Amino acid sequence: MRPDTPPRRARQLLLATIAVLLCTSGLVAGFAEPATAAPKPARVKGVKLAKPRVDGTTASFKVKWKRAARATSYKVKWRTPGGKAHTDRTRKTSMTIKGLAQGTDYCVKVRAYNGKRKGKWSKTRCRTTAQLAQVQPVWVDRQQIQGATVALTFRWNEVPGATSYDFDYLGNENPIQGAKNTKRVTVPGAGSGVASVTIGGLDPSRTYCFQVRPSGPRGVGAFGTAGCKHTAPTSRATGGNLAVNMMTWNVCSGSGDNCSGQHPWGDRAAAAKARIAAVAPDAVALQESAPAINDLEDTPGYDLGCRVSDGYPGDPVLGGARNQSLIVKSSKFTVEPGSAGGLRFTGYTHGGCWVRVTDTATNRQLVLASLHLAPPSQASDQTRANQAAAFWGAVSGAAGGLPIVLAGDFNSDRGSGWDGAREFLNAFGYDDAYDVAEAYNALPYLNSFTEWSPVPRIFPRWGGHIDRVFVPPGARVTSWQTEEPYANGRWTSLLSDHAPVRVTVAIP
Repeated sequence: MRPDTPPRRARQLLLATIAVLLCTSGLVAGFAEPATAAPKPARVKGVKLAKPRVDGTTASFKVKWKRAARATSYKVKWRTPGGKAHTDRTRKTSMTIKGLAQGTDYCVKVRAYNGKRKGKWSKTRCRTTAQLAQVQPVWVDRQQIQGATVALTFRWNEVPGATSYDFDYLGNENPIQGAKNTKRVTVPGAGSGVASVTIGGLDPSRTYCFQVRPSGPRGVGAFGTAGCKHTAPTSRATGGNLAVNMMTWNVCSGSGDNCSGQHPWGDRAAAAKARIAAVAPDAVALQESAPAINDLEDTPGYDLGCRVSDGYPGDPVLGGARNQSLIVKSSKFTVEPGSAGGLRFTGYTHGGCWVRVTDTATNRQLVLASLHLAPPSQASDQTRANQAAAFWGAVSGAAGGLPIVLAGDFNSDRGSGWDGAREFLNAFGYDDAYDVAEAYNALPYLNSFTEWSPVPRIFPRWGGHIDRVFVPPGARVTSWQTEEPYANGRWTSLLSDHAPVRVTVAIP
């Protein structure tokens, strides 16, 4: 039986089929349609920029447009006005552009493609990206010892567009994000401009660090810089009946262009005396007080307590006899005759003085001291620690077991290198009042070292205060504050390159 299709006929049919396939696929010369023959796509219309979002530090929005006739793909171009252009391709009629700057104008246009043929650019559409500013800084407003634990009240300025905030905290100084023990509290927006949250159950004498990020209908913003707070020991919950309202102030009256050169003391003396009289602290520890002490010791209602030259027969302390001094309110304290002493650090005009006083309300005695440690430009962290140790040896010896309130310009803080002076004093049970205060009656992140600038220096992590008051064991610090007029983000009446710092203490 012969086959239905002769071999020759089968070969002819196969060759014909192959020819048709080659022609239709454009692989045979003379039959391929040139790329330029593809129809030109229509112009893209209906471009819209929608769904603005924030994601951490960046922003995004979705670009949408109508399908263009004969288009097989699209090119999207965007830029900030006058900036570098960025492009991307897609086969869809929408694209989400990410990684944009927040709160920034962007302009976008779209072009259709059909193979290599391209249509006209669409009309340009512009939009400002969404924004959630970082929450910065976050500060502690109150500290309360509650039995065996501590509660901290945190505050921060609300940011536009945020309806809630994530408050993250950790019981050490390690990076907060990604840490295994990080805790989070979601805080609704207050709508008043300042949000707050109180966190209880914290360990005493422990460092906690914290960050806040904003959230809103358009996304989640970025965390601000971490702040930190060292909690008070429970031993400071009670205090005692010896109340002291202590202020420290570096008045910058010495020689040098920064003080007497650009800001002559004579131009500031009357206003400085008026500020002390208005604040009315029980005592004022003064640094860089030569020649200022000549005027300030005459402040009505105050007596001279000590100068650095006290205790040196014949006043041999050349160039620094009055650089550190202290005055006391006469209605509060009686200066004990012959009790004043002073110490100047070898090779420096810095040093300190101390005096024993009797409280007129309780008839109890204590020692008040003013100290100025050498600045970083002149001395190392180790040198400052050594100076603090030398001064402590002198003042504690003179105190003979009486409580000491030690105030001054330490030229160091928890955030600057090695805070050796604090660590040394901590070993004797003395704490920086800033660490253990119950209430902060001025914004603690505005640094007390003003550098003569009306724009405050902001230190979100620790506050950065080198002007400090150290209080004895068991003393209860009821308040801490700077005494520098402040309004609308500015210091308004600077009288020195340091703001006065004042604390109220109840000593057992």
